[in-house]
Amino acid sequence: MRLSLVKDLLLLVAPLLLCSPTHAATIPTKTVKHLFDINQSSTGALLLPTDVAVNKEGHVYVVDSGNSQIAVFNGNGKPITAFGSMGSAKGELHNPIGIGIDQKGMVYIADAGNKRIQVFSATGQFRFGFPVRGQKGPVKPIDVAVAKNGNIYVTGNTNHTVMVFSKSGKLLNQWGGEGTSEGQFRYPATLVARNGLIYVVDVLNTRVQVFESSGKLRFHIGEWGVAPGQMFRPKGIALDSGGRAYVTDSYMDLIQVFNSSYQFSHVLGNAGKPQKFTAPAGLAINASNRMYVTEMLKHKVSVYSLP
Repeated sequence: MRLSLVKDLLLLVAPLLLCSPTHAATIPTKTVKHLFDINQSSTGALLLPTDVAVNKEGHVYVVDSGNSQIAVFNGNGKPITAFGSMGSAKGELHNPIGIGIDQKGMVYIADAGNKRIQVFSATGQFRFGFPVRGQKGPVKPIDVAVAKNGNIYVTGNTNHTVMVFSKSGKLLNQWGGEGTSEGQFRYPATLVARNGLIYVVDVLNTRVQVFESSGKLRFHIGEWGVAPGQMFRPKGIALDSGGRAYVTDSYMDLIQVFNSSYQFSHVLGNAGKPQKFTAPAGLAINASNRMYVTEMLKHKVSVYSLP
């Protein structure tokens, strides 16, 4: 049987495998406490939220993609403000997808539809922006992260690369390219810059690749499959205060956790039964290990206390 046909068949039964009674007894799980949901911004209901970030003050920034805005909440989910609107002028957004916050609290948005990065103050005032251009032309950005040295890392959907920009928008470096080999990508998505490393969710290669800031590959997390520690359609990644990596799987509707050595640890759930999310995408974890998860098709951010 051709591998492509095997994958097509597995796509149909995958949600049943990891959650089946046979597998349940062997799945390590840890219980998470659901605290509340965020589904109403200061301007109305969230629509297809794709990503979320938390600043040092504990304010929560949600990419409210369907409404082409960024919705801001306090740590308990109370709406504070919202900024951005549909358009292509400065401060306007078109299908924003990813978000990052730098050391000074500036908010960086991957404005995918406009093929640019836009940067706002913590309170939503437009500060600056730049077009995302790789070595071969304009690129639709999916996510953005800012390293401590100020370099801006961006994942590109149409060129399958990670691009590094200066604050002025100058392209400093680029690595990857479409493919399945180590260091290559097929539709890279969420990325995190932390402790000198760049974590990149490599969606269709079903793994998270981890690089040095220069682009040198260090290792990868996960592989294709539906068993614990494997991935089917990873979308988001976040690290907690202990260095554990949390990875959403938008097809399996669950979150897997890898320890600080990046070995599989457990699935969020209870007594061998995974906690089911609905199309989980981006997620964020604050300093006190409170987790915010965007559930796109439920049009909400669900909030949990981690063990």
